[in-house]
Amino acid sequence: MCPCVRYDGDGIKQGKRRPGRNASRAPGRGVDHMTTPKHGTGIEQLIEQQIRRWEMGRRQQKQQERPGRGKLGRISFGPYVLISREKGAGGRQVANLIGRRLGWQVFDRQIVDAVAERTQMRQQLIESLDERTRGGLEEFLRNVLTREIGSTGYLLHLRQVLLTLGQQGDVVIVGRGAEHILPGQFGLRTRMVAPFDVRVERIAKAEGLAPDAAHGLVEKVDQERKDFIRSHFQQDACDPLNHDLVVNTGPLSVEGTAEIVLAALKQKLGVVQAVTSDA
Repeated sequence: MCPCVRYDGDGIKQGKRRPGRNASRAPGRGVDHMTTPKHGTGIEQLIEQQIRRWEMGRRQQKQQERPGRGKLGRISFGPYVLISREKGAGGRQVANLIGRRLGWQVFDRQIVDAVAERTQMRQQLIESLDERTRGGLEEFLRNVLTREIGSTGYLLHLRQVLLTLGQQGDVVIVGRGAEHILPGQFGLRTRMVAPFDVRVERIAKAEGLAPDAAHGLVEKVDQERKDFIRSHFQQDACDPLNHDLVVNTGPLSVEGTAEIVLAALKQKLGVVQAVTSDA
């Protein structure tokens, strides 16, 4: 492992960048990852960008030919990577790198929530589906998911957004219980974990916090995430059987963790990265 490391975001250590990394991309797929926009206009631009990419894929008539894509009833789904994570385990950084390697857009918790809460943006995303698919998705919502995980306004909107992203495919989704909403057979469901003291140390370094403050923050966010999954989906966020792959990122770099996830994605769905790392 490279001795030159840095800490970023959730605190997972990242290897030293090499010149020319990710310089070449597959035609039409090399969209730079956008981190969480700080303003509404940034999120709107991200949604518009993603819709344009989906439309381009349909024009190229490759939408149904992608590895990992399949049908559930009348609706096609996938492929996608779903990432659940403990605070400080590095889920967001791993998602960013996977998105770059695959040429897929990354949607994290803040983006998904913003879209779910904004009617116009949510409608724009849903209308990117063709009419037949849209009708099938609405039927799926009514007949399956409402019975299983409730029908509050927020959950209904969250499901609409996540199902639309999953139906279109080629996305990495971080958090928001996506593994409990999207069909597991058309994506890779992963969870990032690490020893508690390792995560506290990462967060302290990444956010400039005293050890006690970092300890409290990690505990608080971990509990909030567990409560969200328990409250909305009646599931245990820590149950490994809700995931295809659980990775202990404690001894790993972002690059090493991403390689494990990409290998599992290839094994399960036959999806290969559009951008290869340097030798």
